[in-house]
Amino acid sequence: MTDLSSRADVEKLLRRFYRRAFADDLLAEPFTELRAEGLESHLAVMCDFWETVLFRAGLYHGSALVVHRRLHQRHPLSANHFVRWLQLWNAAVDEMYQGPVAQRAKIQAARIAKAMHRRLREVDASELDALMVG
Repeated sequence: MTDLSSRADVEKLLRRFYRRAFADDLLAEPFTELRAEGLESHLAVMCDFWETVLFRAGLYHGSALVVHRRLHQRHPLSANHFVRWLQLWNAAVDEMYQGPVAQRAKIQAARIAKAMHRRLREVDASELDALMVG
């Protein structure tokens, strides 16, 4: 198994993750609009985001918090949503890649989930603390 090293790797990881998230009982509702719109336009944005996070590519210039605030208004996101998102993300990473960048992908995802939950719900989630990597 190799490490994440390119946009193509990130895209493969995201496709696997979203395929599972779209079919997941808990995450299906928050992903309703994205499923209806189709993954392709969102995938380009998410590749930019993760390339920026993992490789400091400087491609993502949006606000993930703003996007998730809008989503939270339509589909209130609980700690359970963030826990499940992180579980699916970590599983996809572990199945496909191994190495320092893969580890960073899991660490950063946990930090993002924790911060996003805190900002949306104005409270920490001990359930997410249990999933912190590294």
